[in-house]
Amino acid sequence: MNGKKDFSLLNCIGSSLLAIFFTVPVHELFHALTSLAYGDKVVIYSATAVLPADIINYEALSPLNRIMVTGGSASILNAIIAVILAIILLKCSMGSALRLFLTQLMGAHLCQGFGYFLIGGFFGAGDWSNVFSYLADLPGLVSTLRIVLSILGSTGIVVSFFLLNHMSYYFIEDPTDKKVKKSVAFKLHLLVFILGMAIGVLNTLIGPHYKSGGLSIGSMILFNFMWIPFFWGFMFTGVMKVNQPKESRFLYALPKKPNFVLIAVGIILMAIDIFVFGPGIQFN
Repeated sequence: MNGKKDFSLLNCIGSSLLAIFFTVPVHELFHALTSLAYGDKVVIYSATAVLPADIINYEALSPLNRIMVTGGSASILNAIIAVILAIILLKCSMGSALRLFLTQLMGAHLCQGFGYFLIGGFFGAGDWSNVFSYLADLPGLVSTLRIVLSILGSTGIVVSFFLLNHMSYYFIEDPTDKKVKKSVAFKLHLLVFILGMAIGVLNTLIGPHYKSGGLSIGSMILFNFMWIPFFWGFMFTGVMKVNQPKESRFLYALPKKPNFVLIAVGIILMAIDIFVFGPGIQFN
């Protein structure tokens, strides 16, 4: 370091905030755009929920279209984005700051995509509970969907633990150095878990869905617990004994010079997320 201060923690906080912003509000944006695409109107848009006008004749739609417009589109798109980002991260070379952000963004989309599959399949909760209610006339399809979602969700979440751990070693020069491993794991993964949970709970508490009584404390905890892959990414990398990749994966280091643009943009966008999108924007 040559006596220079290490600002990687601040950079990782800024990157974490960006990853959260471009996942959670974007998840809700997917819902809003899907509703508009099917001719519905959006009454309220917030960081945690979208309230459509429900002026669509859902019974006239095919089952696939009903799945998409009633809540399935967002988590499906999250999962697709996560897979695309994983391929990019595994196949492409890039700067350390971009790799840091894309790694956290990939993990966030894994949480929102496969996490919603998991709680939808096993618990019948979240976005998919709304889907199931609009498919009540097709109980066989609902049962099949829950089985498929349970398998996809649990598989995707478990794979995400190992994938986030694997991505850590792009930033670890010496995999035998436990101190370095824990430091990278904390900054790369655990920060997103802590910030994601905290911001998610805050936005839920000030959001329209919770205030209207449409969301219980238990559901709020369940939804925000979807950030768990980052916790296990931290545990696998920093604490547990996990086999490192056979090939050398050290290509970068966490950016240590202060990236003021990254930090400032992350803070500004998160302020917009909490103070503007959090309470919700109402449309006539």
